[in-house]
Amino acid sequence: MKEPAFDELLRRLAEADVEFVVVGGLALNAWGVVRGTKDVDVVIATDPANIQRVAEVAVAAGGHVQQGEALLGTPFSIAAALAGGEQVAIETDLGRLDVLQGLDGVPSFGELRPAAVEAEILGSTVWVCSREDLKAMKQAAGRTRDLADLEDLDAAGS
Repeated sequence: MKEPAFDELLRRLAEADVEFVVVGGLALNAWGVVRGTKDVDVVIATDPANIQRVAEVAVAAGGHVQQGEALLGTPFSIAAALAGGEQVAIETDLGRLDVLQGLDGVPSFGELRPAAVEAEILGSTVWVCSREDLKAMKQAAGRTRDLADLEDLDAAGS
């Protein structure tokens, strides 16, 4: 298995003018918590043009989505999955891109973007969710790892 290249994935999203906010593990890093992550978690603007840009970046990176027995691998099919408003995990040659939407406790792009801050992550300047929004999402998820992340965020942010 190839090592993830999250830096390249973020760079391609940014260069394609995709409207997104980074959440999850990479957002933790941006707020001073050092920990590894297995994917790039983002919340995207859901207008059709933005969804199409996400799908095109994904396919150009060898992306596909497993949906039941189907393997989606075209810009059209991935865009259709994203337009459905549910979480979509896109496996790419650069690593997993997890588009979070339709999940309890995860605000929409329109809710996250006003409080988001610009930050450099892995060499790309991107929008990262606010510390408060990140804490609320971690609290809502409530898994052991998320609760530990909350403690680490508190320790890093004083």
